[in-house]
Amino acid sequence: MVCRRVVIEDRRVKKPNLGGWRHKVTKVEYLNAESQTGPRKMPSSNTCSKMTQYIAVTDVETQTPCHHPTQMWRRDCFISSEKDKYMTSGPYETYEEMMERLNYDGNARIIQRNWRIYLLLKNIKEYARQYRELVENCRLYEKERAIMYETRHRQEILRRINPKTRLDFDMLYDIVEQWRRDRIDCAKKRFFKAARCAEGYLIVQKTVEMFNVIDKKRVSVKASYRNRKRVKFLTDNCKSICWTNQKGKKTEMVTMRNQKARDLKTIYDSLKNYLVTCGQRMEILTMLRKSLELHNCVPAISLFRLVEQELDYLGRGMATEMSLDYLRERIVLGYLLFIRSSHSCCCVNDDRDFCKDVDDEKLREPIESWTKLCKSCSKVLPSYKFTVHGRMKTFSTCNGCTWLRERNIGHVNYEPYVFLLNCVRSEEKAKQSPSAIAFMMQKHDMYHLVNRIWHGHSVVSENSDLYSLKIIRYHVEKDWSPWNCILLTSEEAEIHCRIRDLSAVYSRPLIEKVSLRHQLAKDQFRHLMEHEREFRESFHEIEDKPLYKPAIKVADYNFM
Repeated sequence: MVCRRVVIEDRRVKKPNLGGWRHKVTKVEYLNAESQTGPRKMPSSNTCSKMTQYIAVTDVETQTPCHHPTQMWRRDCFISSEKDKYMTSGPYETYEEMMERLNYDGNARIIQRNWRIYLLLKNIKEYARQYRELVENCRLYEKERAIMYETRHRQEILRRINPKTRLDFDMLYDIVEQWRRDRIDCAKKRFFKAARCAEGYLIVQKTVEMFNVIDKKRVSVKASYRNRKRVKFLTDNCKSICWTNQKGKKTEMVTMRNQKARDLKTIYDSLKNYLVTCGQRMEILTMLRKSLELHNCVPAISLFRLVEQELDYLGRGMATEMSLDYLRERIVLGYLLFIRSSHSCCCVNDDRDFCKDVDDEKLREPIESWTKLCKSCSKVLPSYKFTVHGRMKTFSTCNGCTWLRERNIGHVNYEPYVFLLNCVRSEEKAKQSPSAIAFMMQKHDMYHLVNRIWHGHSVVSENSDLYSLKIIRYHVEKDWSPWNCILLTSEEAEIHCRIRDLSAVYSRPLIEKVSLRHQLAKDQFRHLMEHEREFRESFHEIEDKPLYKPAIKVADYNFM
C-alpha cells in the first residue's frame, strides 16, 4: 500500500485596494478587485504536489432590462426593436424663435397676475374678518359700558329707596334741594309776585314733608345700628383668635370664651326672631326660664319676670289681639344686661374661689388704642370716626358733628366723587404705582379738586355730567397726583392715554390752562406733598402686610 502525501497550498492573493462604494443606508462597503484569481505559481522543486481546482458551476438565465436592437457585423443587416422611434430633422430654429415659441415671459406674467389676485383675495378676506371682529368688539364694549351705566343708576335708585349710610341720606337731601330750586326757578318764570309767594309756601310745605319722611327713615336706620352696636361685644367675642407668624401663615384658635359667646349669640338670635309661631316662641322662652331659675341676681330676676309675662300673654292667646313688640324688646335688652353681668354671678356655684378669676368669663368690647376728643361734642371717639381730608392739619370734629354742620349749610352728594376716587385708586393699584397720594385723598378732597379747580366739567368738551367723567393722569408715565391729572369724559380719557406727544394734539392755550390748574392744585394740596415723601414706596407694604394680632386680654376690654 502506497501512501501519498497531498499538500494544499494557500495561493490566495492579497488584492490591492482600488477603491469602492459604501451603501448610504446599510453602510456596507463594496471594493474594486483587480482580478478574481491571482497568477498561478510554479511549484518548488523540492515538493511533489498536484494542483487541485474546485469549480462551482451555476446555470443562470439573464434578461436585459430593456429591449435593444441586435447589431450585426454586416452593415446591411439590422434588426430593430419594437419601441424604437424614428426621428427626422426639422427646419432650423434660432434662439429668439424658440423663446418666442415657448413664451416664458407670458407664462410668468400669467402666474404673477394670478398669484397677486390670490393674495389680494386672501388679504381682503382676512381684513374683512378682522373688521367684523373689531365691529363686534366695539358693539360688545358699548353694550358693556351701557350695562355698567344702567347698573350704576339702578344701584343709585335702590339706595334712594332703601338708604342705609350717610352718603345715601346726603343723596336724598341733595335731590330734595335740587327739586326745591327747580320749583322756585319755575315759579319765578311763570308767576308774578303774589302767585310766586303762594307757590313758595307750597314748596316749603312740601319740602318739610319730604324732610320729615327722610328723617323718619334715618331714625329707623339709626335704631337698627344702635341694636347692632349693643350686641357688638357679643359678636366680637364670637370671633376666634387669629394671628399671623413671620412666614405669613395664619393660626386660628377657638377659646372657651369664644364657645360661650357663640352659645349666647345663638340664644340672642332666637329671641330676636319674631317671625316664629306661638308654640316655637313659647318653647324658646320656656328653655330660657329654666336656665334662669338657678340665678337670684338682679338682672336674672328682672329678665325672669319679663319672660313670665310674655309666656302668660302667649298662653292666654293675647298675642294676636295686642302687640308684644315692646315687651320683646325689653326681654332682649334684659338678656343683654344679664350677659354683661353674668361673669360675676355666683348664684349657681357655692365655691368660695369661684369669683377670684372672673376676668376669664368677661365679655366686653376691646378698647380702641387711638382715641381723640371731639371739640364740638366733647366725646372721646376712635380716630376712624373723625373727618379726614388732605387740607387739614389736626383732627377737630367727628363725622356726626361734621354731618350736622353740613346739613345746616347744604348737603352735598359725595357719591359721584367717591366713585371717581375709587376709580383712581384702582387704576393706580393696577399700575403698581409707589405713590400714596391717591390713597390719602378723601371724598372732600376729590370734591374740591373737581369743582373748585377743574370747575366740574371736561377741559376738552365742557361736558359736566359727573357720571361720564373720569380724572386720570395728565402725563401717563408719571404717578397720579392733583398736580398731574386731567378731567375728561370716558371716551376722551381712553384717547388721552394713547397720546405720546401732548403738544402735537392739544392746542397751546389748552396746555397753558391745564398747567395753571396744576399749579393751583399744587398750592392747595401742598400738605399731601409732605406726607407723600414720608410714605412713598412704603404705603403698599403697610397696607398689604399681615398684622400680628395677639391673644385677647382683659386689659383690651372696655369695662362699663
